[in-house]
Amino acid sequence: MFTKKKVIIGSILIALVVGFFYYRSQTAVEVVQTETVKLGDVVETVSVTGELVPAEYADLAFQGAGVVDKVAVKEGDRVAVGDRIASLDQSVLQSQWKESRIELAIAEQEEKQARSRRNTQDKGWNSLRPEERAAIKLETEQARESVRTLLAQMKENVIYAPFDGQVTKLDLRIGETATLGKIIGRIAKPGDFVIEARVPESDIAKVMIGMRSKVTFDAFRSDEVFDAEVVGIDPASTVVQDVVSYTVKFRLENTDSRLKEGMTANIDIETAKQERVLTVPFRALTKEGGKMYAEVKQADGTFLKTEVTTGLEGDDGTIEIKSGLKSGDAVTLGTTQKK
Repeated sequence: MFTKKKVIIGSILIALVVGFFYYRSQTAVEVVQTETVKLGDVVETVSVTGELVPAEYADLAFQGAGVVDKVAVKEGDRVAVGDRIASLDQSVLQSQWKESRIELAIAEQEEKQARSRRNTQDKGWNSLRPEERAAIKLETEQARESVRTLLAQMKENVIYAPFDGQVTKLDLRIGETATLGKIIGRIAKPGDFVIEARVPESDIAKVMIGMRSKVTFDAFRSDEVFDAEVVGIDPASTVVQDVVSYTVKFRLENTDSRLKEGMTANIDIETAKQERVLTVPFRALTKEGGKMYAEVKQADGTFLKTEVTTGLEGDDGTIEIKSGLKSGDAVTLGTTQKK
């Protein structure tokens, strides 16, 4: 019994040793992932987010400061050019204007009397020295200018519609204090929209007038795509939190009644495109010494390191091959597995 047990254990040990050496003797098989060189389109895009705004609009702001005493319209109202939108309290200015008119009347009367006075006892107009006549005329002109200045200030305290349109925004209440230059509303010509987006300075050199774009809106389904075209690029930069960008305008080619001012737009600008060119995944290439290489599979199953010339790099991870490869070549993807 003891002998039989030893034989069984020995057999197991021999089988383990033989299996170990057999496993060690096997050559590791290398599996290489490859990709076929093929014809395709390579597209480069710049993606930005923008806002839908009226094609023609005017932001409204007071040119002076004061307390709001009248708001003549509300959001959604239609207005005609010259209609009053809102005004500031002008009671102080009106009082000053009345006083200035009185002072002007007095100055004009005094000048009139001086001109009509008889030339007796050296008191006539012609008997006055030039500087005396100039001083009288200057007083009249100063009074007249004071009236004009106050009228201009009163006009600055009233906002009028600059053109026929619709009040699309209005943030103003009677009794609140308005400050100089603060935007309180917007008038727009309804029905025609453009998209305004800020393009970072790192991408703005790629964007040109006339470039095609694809647009989706957060308010609609993601598969509802609108075509658009770049129609304007602001030459002046905008700096927000030390980030420099440029405002670019897009015009939609297909309109929709659901579009509303302020909607968020997601824009892909097609900045470059190569059609029916040789393409491979970018990760199939390696860079050495400023040159690009691909590992091309040969007829005997080996791989040959081949220099290639590249072109446009697409957003989908593919790159244009200008020379060094041909359609149908198999190239490695740079990853291997052993088993």
